[in-house]
Amino acid sequence: MNKKNILIGFIIGIITTIIGVIIYTIFIGMQVGLNSEQILDKITSVTALGKRASIGVLLNLPIFYFFLNKGKEDIAKGVLAAIIVVALNFMLNKF
Repeated sequence: MNKKNILIGFIIGIITTIIGVIIYTIFIGMQVGLNSEQILDKITSVTALGKRASIGVLLNLPIFYFFLNKGKEDIAKGVLAAIIVVALNFMLNKF
């Protein structure tokens, strides 16, 4: 088990989640008819961030399976760890 590869996978998982949240918020904002300033406010607000993060984590699934198929199990473990950390973070902050 290479800790460097797990850390790389963790960073990839967190960055992918952030990108997923931004893409989801922009897509929904455009569907509702918000302007760019309102969409930026939605991205930076924390009131519904847990709901958006749960959708953003879905973007990690193809990345996880990509690394598994390429034989990079340590990086896939890091991506999975990022998913778990994001989920636990929002579960614990909700209460």
